[in-house]
Amino acid sequence: SEVVREEGAAVWRCSGELSCPAQLVQAVFHFASRRAMDIDGLGERYIESLADFGFLQDVSDLYRLRLDDLLEMKRRAEERDGAIPETVKAGKVATKWADNLIAAIDRSRDTTLARFLYALGIEHVGESTAKALAQWFGDLELIRRLPWPLFKHVPDIGGEVARALGHFLDQPGNQHVIDRLLERGVRIGDAHAPNPALGEGLDLATLLVDLEIPKVTPVRAAQLAAAFADAEALVDAPVHSMVTAGLPNDSANVLAAWLEDEANAGLLLRSAQAMKTLRDRLPERSGQVVGPLDGKTVVLTGTLAAMGRDEAKDKLEALGAKTAGSVSKKTSFVVAGTEAGSKLAKAEELGIEVWDEAALLAFLARHA
Repeated sequence: SEVVREEGAAVWRCSGELSCPAQLVQAVFHFASRRAMDIDGLGERYIESLADFGFLQDVSDLYRLRLDDLLEMKRRAEERDGAIPETVKAGKVATKWADNLIAAIDRSRDTTLARFLYALGIEHVGESTAKALAQWFGDLELIRRLPWPLFKHVPDIGGEVARALGHFLDQPGNQHVIDRLLERGVRIGDAHAPNPALGEGLDLATLLVDLEIPKVTPVRAAQLAAAFADAEALVDAPVHSMVTAGLPNDSANVLAAWLEDEANAGLLLRSAQAMKTLRDRLPERSGQVVGPLDGKTVVLTGTLAAMGRDEAKDKLEALGAKTAGSVSKKTSFVVAGTEAGSKLAKAEELGIEVWDEAALLAFLARHA
């Protein structure tokens, strides 16, 4: 696969990701983790042995493992390590662990879009970003076909994250693994229509800004959008037409040079087509259900007695909140359990509202 390096970074990375043999063990370990696909009992040592003995070529192979495969893996691993239990030597083979693991893999087939996106291990896409993508776009088939500039329509997703998403989804090997995961029974049960608010920026001027074209400022982008009917017309336009639209000569020349690159022109045209597809799929705003915490940023700190912080986080996000790991002026309120430390102190310093666990439970009860 292509080897890439982010601008300003020292490290080169393989872009193979889901299809890269050298990244396989950690890709599967992340995929199976509790906050991802939640395959209980699939530890790193099992994954290493399954990969070493050829049972796993990519994460989708988890969903074709049989009981006999797991028992064979365990037998060969014990022989390799010289650690054959006396019970095995006596002809008694334990199978309960393998039955449990097969059952856990089978349970993981039913998942949510946010968990699935997070499980893929896309660089810069953590749980919060995965949840935002799921909430705003709503459907895997839509997300996996979007060019990277359209990901910037999601709040808090900037150019670096959008490019990482686009690059991951541009790799045929990654798309092939996604196909095989779906073919082997992974089911995303919470698909829904895109958020109607996406429609506010689905226009040529916004797209030109999102593409980060040198010298194309929002003002210049608006001038171009007013002068040209669509992206195709802009791609075919001579420099003098861009100047007539209002661009200075140097800006027009830079834009023309950018469009002469077939990759850039293709990205513009693909993005414009994707905008049209997205517009066609948007529901009417009147049908939009807004959660009581929509637009609110919440920070949890300390220990909660009635539920774990992960559970509280999920419940708050289900009501529209965005959860963050640190307190800032943008924080709407802080939920403080026992033994809350520096985050509580920072909230008090900034005059941010603080809820105790009782207030949180009362709020959740009202909006269950």
